[in-house]
Amino acid sequence: MHKSLTLISGLRFSYNQLNSNFDTTFIKFPYKKASIKDGGLTGNLGLVYRPSDKLQLNANFSTGYRMPNVDDVGKLFESVPGNLTIPNPNLTSEYAWNIEMGIVWKASDRLKVEFNLFHTWLNNAITLRPYQFDGKDSIVFNGITSRVQALQNVSTATVWGLQTSVHYKISRDLFIQSFANWINGKETDDFRNEQVPLRHAAPFYGNTNLRYSRNKVFIEFTAMYNGEVSADELAPVEQAKIDIYAKDANGKPYSPSWYTINLRTSYQLDPKTSFTASWENITNQRYRPYSSGIVAAGSNIITSLRYSF
Repeated sequence: MHKSLTLISGLRFSYNQLNSNFDTTFIKFPYKKASIKDGGLTGNLGLVYRPSDKLQLNANFSTGYRMPNVDDVGKLFESVPGNLTIPNPNLTSEYAWNIEMGIVWKASDRLKVEFNLFHTWLNNAITLRPYQFDGKDSIVFNGITSRVQALQNVSTATVWGLQTSVHYKISRDLFIQSFANWINGKETDDFRNEQVPLRHAAPFYGNTNLRYSRNKVFIEFTAMYNGEVSADELAPVEQAKIDIYAKDANGKPYSPSWYTINLRTSYQLDPKTSFTASWENITNQRYRPYSSGIVAAGSNIITSLRYSF
């Protein structure tokens, strides 16, 4: 192989087995056990080309395989009142094909820029869908009539996006870097026979860090940010979770954008002792990460003293 080219490849075969029993003392499941025995061949083929000291081009093709775990098969969870996720012993493995292409440009000793494009096709993707419990689409759970849903294998799902980063050395002691990620995804809606937004595709997110380090002192300012997920871009299963999302001008659930500004400092008192202090969410933003259902903490200060023996 030419000195400017690097080729990387590999193959792996995985075999997994899962056996679980369901306790029917409190809920009369129409099944008593789940058993999965499955294997898959995965591999990757990557190429790195360096036409000069300042430029690097990357390309990679890979496959992935994942067998359902115990949580996937046996989950019993009430995400919101009236929606009950139940176990599904009929789950099978999902398989992915991935393509990535990237470029790394080192413009100078101070500046480096990276771009990466990726696309993933997922067969038998595991995702949450309406289900039936003993032939019924709803049951009474904790005194509430709840719609039944379960993790299931849908036909296909696709995810694609762009990752970028910029690293710049302002001076010997001062450094700034920024990362950004744009992701989109679609999955098959078996009921409507069309592609709909993928539940696990995160909104735009990124962060920017300004770091100062000299002798015993370290100071870092960080800005973290997430983009909005509009009502039309929410996955159908997320649109039903009206209690964990804000409402837009039309009264529909959506996930607003948000940001935080944070400060972290440390001082090395001696070779064995260091002091650290952080001020998180300095502007006291109220935000809720996408699909989490939990409002994040407000402004808070954390201090620590570390001594090494």
